[in-house]
Amino acid sequence: MNKNTKKLLALSFMAIFIVSTVSVAFLGGGRVTPPADKTSDTTITGTPADNYKDKDRPTFCGTNHTESTKYITEFKIPTICTQPLAIMVDQSGSVWFTESNTGNLGKFDLSSKSFQEFTNQQWQKGEKSMMWGLANSQDGNIWITDSQHNLIWKFNPSDTSYQRFAFPKSNTQDGSFPQMLLIDGQSAYINDFTGRKIGVFSVDQTGQDLGVSSIPSPGDHNFTSAMVTDTSGKLWYTVWKYQQGGDLVSYDKKTGNYTQYFLPQDIQAPNGITIDSSGKLWIMDTASSYFFDFDPASNKFTKHITSPPPVSSYGNASGLIKTPISRPYWAHFDDNGRLWFNEQVANSLGAYDPSTQSLVEYLVPSKNPNWSDCGTLSDCGVAQVLDFTVDHNKVWFTEWVENNIGVLDSSVPLPINVTTDPSIVIHHGQNATVSLNISPQESLDSPVSIITSNTAGPQTVSITPQQTMVTVDKPQTVKLTISADNFAMPGTYQVLLSARYHDITVSKYVNITLE
Repeated sequence: MNKNTKKLLALSFMAIFIVSTVSVAFLGGGRVTPPADKTSDTTITGTPADNYKDKDRPTFCGTNHTESTKYITEFKIPTICTQPLAIMVDQSGSVWFTESNTGNLGKFDLSSKSFQEFTNQQWQKGEKSMMWGLANSQDGNIWITDSQHNLIWKFNPSDTSYQRFAFPKSNTQDGSFPQMLLIDGQSAYINDFTGRKIGVFSVDQTGQDLGVSSIPSPGDHNFTSAMVTDTSGKLWYTVWKYQQGGDLVSYDKKTGNYTQYFLPQDIQAPNGITIDSSGKLWIMDTASSYFFDFDPASNKFTKHITSPPPVSSYGNASGLIKTPISRPYWAHFDDNGRLWFNEQVANSLGAYDPSTQSLVEYLVPSKNPNWSDCGTLSDCGVAQVLDFTVDHNKVWFTEWVENNIGVLDSSVPLPINVTTDPSIVIHHGQNATVSLNISPQESLDSPVSIITSNTAGPQTVSITPQQTMVTVDKPQTVKLTISADNFAMPGTYQVLLSARYHDITVSKYVNITLE
């Protein structure tokens, strides 16, 4: 990140989401510098809100209330303006999260619905840092990354003590940025987002020096994103330049050899990565509405798409947003083989089931209007759900600008069920008709919206539903016409057919073969 970007982030940390571009710094983690000297426009409250001027507090500290739905319950952190970021669940079921505006670690006990916040006495007042990485080791210690100060922290829950360790600096123009944290057995891995390396250390080391070693990222790519290990112990991660391509990297720790796979040109900002039980890699593209799977056996990438974001997430009061996107960020699999991901600017959490080719998206109830093009619109904005973790049928997440943590219960029945044809064949210049069958699973109090998206793009494939609003008081079928452009390139694409009811979107994918 250059000097001007850091200055901008220090003042507001706002990528302006009313256009279809995004700050590279925000995509990667957004380094925040300490605030300037307090002036008369900052009311001293003795809380972390003092790190922001009065006019900026609604943007970064959020509201003083929580919202909940049938599926999601939010909990307000007692301390004002902590800006929770990374989150995890330990073996006892306690929820831990980092507070990026205090340097503290927070804990939430679900049975008592009570918070504890553990003061980091080594943290300097007025500092803040994006603390993306959070994981616990087998000995019970909790490890944290600190991007602003280039540190790794170890927290001992037994005596509530913090110990800090230096992360190796890089000689790159933008310096080091320790971001995500993966602990695999006794080995811990940290991607240096701007430092072109992966840091590795053993969590059972003692003393003042962790002995962090570096795995240099291949090539001259600007960014190194999060990592995952496969069953053979290989490390997988992405290296990339924003909107300029990159590689998926497989690193063999035994031999020190890299294998690189060119990423599809559609991937502009590959941040999140995870792996399924079959060995497929799944990559989230935070600069679009796409996510991808990669099969190492065939070296093949497959592109998937989310539904269009709800208007309540982006507002569009100015009318400037022509093609809203969802920005999938991080990803985890649950016990049932569903791929979960946070859709950052759609203010949603998505669950994709590869076995049924279905997608369910849950809208987060809290919304901060200062991060979207809301204008005078009410119930508009995003809570900046920047991290989440999956614990069986519960999905825990943080709301960075609303000072909340939340939990999604995926065992709650959905209001509707949808089915459709799994695949069709179309010749270029021709049309085909598919049916979307919608069945109510409860009494619905309003119509269901029909929305669509596709991986080929509107210039190649267009979709026209017979109806855009449907009253579903009994099973209904909606016909949709899928048209292929006269000059459409042959290939296989996906169309997503969605039914949206209030804060839930239920979708099915149709595989289209263009001939």
